[in-house]
Amino acid sequence: MRKSKWNWPVFLTGPIWFGYRKMYAECTIYVAALSLISIFLMLIGSESSVGFAGAGIGISIMANEMYYKKSKKAVDKIMQYHSSPEVRRNLVIQKGGTSGWGILYAIAIFIVFIVIEIIIEEALLYR
Repeated sequence: MRKSKWNWPVFLTGPIWFGYRKMYAECTIYVAALSLISIFLMLIGSESSVGFAGAGIGISIMANEMYYKKSKKAVDKIMQYHSSPEVRRNLVIQKGGTSGWGILYAIAIFIVFIVIEIIIEEALLYR
């Protein structure tokens, strides 16, 4: 598995990349962090998007390392608990790879957090 210091796909697509790579918790945390930054910026009345750029760049730098560690941990666990080569192979195939459903998960999570942000923004505007 290739490890890179910079990961353009994550910077450009963010949560969709995490969903595609079956990193569902990381996807949710990423979207939640962006939402919290957005809510914070709303509260202080800032229109700046520096926080979003910083989060995107930070996650991009760490994304491949996160994926590598998660994959290695899953493979090590499979190797530890299963002795049959056929079972190991099937479990690695099942756990690894990519997921089209993960993309839909990421989009759904993104929509949920956007709705939450809109509700909070409306509450802040009409208080």
